[in-house]
Amino acid sequence: QVIQQQPVYIKAFQGSIAHSHPTADQLAKMETIRAMMLPPLLTSFFSILLLAQLMTMATAETAVKVSTTPIFPEIPLGQARKDFQVLLRVEAPAAHRVPVDVVAVLDVSGSLNDPEKQPSKLSLVKAAAKFMVGKLYDGDRLSIVAFNDRPVSSGLLYMSGDGRRNAMNVIDELDARGGGTALWPALEEAVKVLDGRTGPGYGRDRLGFIVLLSDGEGSSRRGFGGWGEPRRESVLFSRYPVHTLGLGSAHDPEALLYIAQESHGTYSFVDDENVDKIAGALAVCLGGLTTVAAVDTRVVLKAAELDGVRIDRVDSGGYGSRVSCGGAACEVAVGALYAGEAKHFVVHLHFPAAASSAAEDGGYYCGVDLAACDHRRRRHEQNLLAVGYSYSLHPGAPAITAEAPGVFVQRSPEILGGAAAGRQALLLPSPEVLHHIVRFELLDVVAGLVHGGGELKDGGEMLQLMWEEFRACHQFWAGLDLGFLETEVEAMVASLRTGKVAYVHAWVSTHQMQRATSLGSPEKAEYLTPAMRLLLEEALRLTETTTAGSGGTAEAHYDSASGCVDMPQVIDRRLELWSKVRRDVQHLMFQPAASAVDGDEHLQAAVFQEASLEAIDRAMHRDIYLAVVYASKKWRCHSVASM
Repeated sequence: QVIQQQPVYIKAFQGSIAHSHPTADQLAKMETIRAMMLPPLLTSFFSILLLAQLMTMATAETAVKVSTTPIFPEIPLGQARKDFQVLLRVEAPAAHRVPVDVVAVLDVSGSLNDPEKQPSKLSLVKAAAKFMVGKLYDGDRLSIVAFNDRPVSSGLLYMSGDGRRNAMNVIDELDARGGGTALWPALEEAVKVLDGRTGPGYGRDRLGFIVLLSDGEGSSRRGFGGWGEPRRESVLFSRYPVHTLGLGSAHDPEALLYIAQESHGTYSFVDDENVDKIAGALAVCLGGLTTVAAVDTRVVLKAAELDGVRIDRVDSGGYGSRVSCGGAACEVAVGALYAGEAKHFVVHLHFPAAASSAAEDGGYYCGVDLAACDHRRRRHEQNLLAVGYSYSLHPGAPAITAEAPGVFVQRSPEILGGAAAGRQALLLPSPEVLHHIVRFELLDVVAGLVHGGGELKDGGEMLQLMWEEFRACHQFWAGLDLGFLETEVEAMVASLRTGKVAYVHAWVSTHQMQRATSLGSPEKAEYLTPAMRLLLEEALRLTETTTAGSGGTAEAHYDSASGCVDMPQVIDRRLELWSKVRRDVQHLMFQPAASAVDGDEHLQAAVFQEASLEAIDRAMHRDIYLAVVYASKKWRCHSVASM
């Protein structure tokens, strides 16, 4: 009887619940209906459904997603494929965060204190370190290992209360003096700090990272104590990712890239023209470390053996992959994922020509795996791969396992001849799959040049010749546009011709790990996540105020004692822009033409308009979330400054 008396509200509620992603306004309206207009019994009913909806949304935002795309959706029955590529995409959750322990290994050798350069590298390193202290969360911990001829550690400090203030004091006391650059002992000390963690909440249930900042003078891989000793390197690099950052042109990019590759970290650098942007380069790295959304991520692929499908190899860059059981299975170890990032891998398959008596009888082909066929009701399709994956929300947590949709291709007998043969000729490969295939191929070319053992400073002409040969080999690939790679190759060739070999090393690190690094300047970074962009904007404002020496501007203020940066207008401008676009979108973008009289055109326009407005709402909600995060960090930062 109550429901019959409130048909309008019930209908509105049902429409909102049916929406897979209700907006904040919809949830607010539901709550208003529940509290003000419905009787207690129905209120309880609404509360239960609302809670279930919110729990579903929260679960979706913390789930890893895995998907696949075959290079061709359709293959004739009579054709075998010796190299059939499938794109594997692993997407991190947009929310959730894992507490981290970070060891900042800071080079304070005498080379950082050149009196002829103001501000000195040491002062810039201090400012960047304070920026890190200000941006780590209360539940995170930081240890500072300063080194010249020997390392000195502060131990792990909680980034709240006295711990954050003590970290600031340690940074203030850093002094660059003469002596060597004892890089190896400093890294061993960092590993020792992380290995020494014990007890619940203090030990292995937290992620550990090492961030190394060095100008590298006096520390090269060749001839440096510790390099080339496999046992020592295995102990040092097998436990924690080391993210290296080279300062200026004097550092050895080969040594820092080697450390990053062996530990599954990243290598970045800032050149002499951008050495004042150390904080920006560090912000790119820190934006990932503070937003780890999943750990121990693994993907397992199983080939349809009964149909003769075999996995040959996987292009995985810097991530481990292993083909087992003669090509029947494969595992890709992705590890930790930052919120908002996605990883792409290319799986290479071999499968024979298919024959089916059903096809000859005018029936359909569904491979030998009839159970999968019957379950999915896919006519004329062959199952190539089954896809499963697992991950944890934090170290020590139970693994979450899931299955992604399998990989299927059309094997219809209709395309074997006749008029349909022309349709087969028109089948084009997926541009997205081609994009990642050629990127991995170019990565192999450039990585071979970097690790070839020759003098890379003379490698500009060699890389140019390699690129011309590469482009010639791919010029007839249908649907492939090499323009996106040509710009990157031109930048690498130009850097090699001017003797800036670090750029090529950082490019290799970026694309091996599919993760943002500073390519001489942090503004050149690719693969930036939303959190990285936000921190980078703050850090660049810090750079402006630090180099200007004015202590603040009308739009930004940097407090050298706390590492705080105030940028009140950044998010306001974004929200103002989204609001304007939302108001104008229905009139400027999706308004049907005046001459359109077909009802289908009006319907299509309405669908596009609704989809666009929903996308704008999601973007605004994300910016509001980032604004709340920024306000929290700002409050915490100024709380430290007042201590």
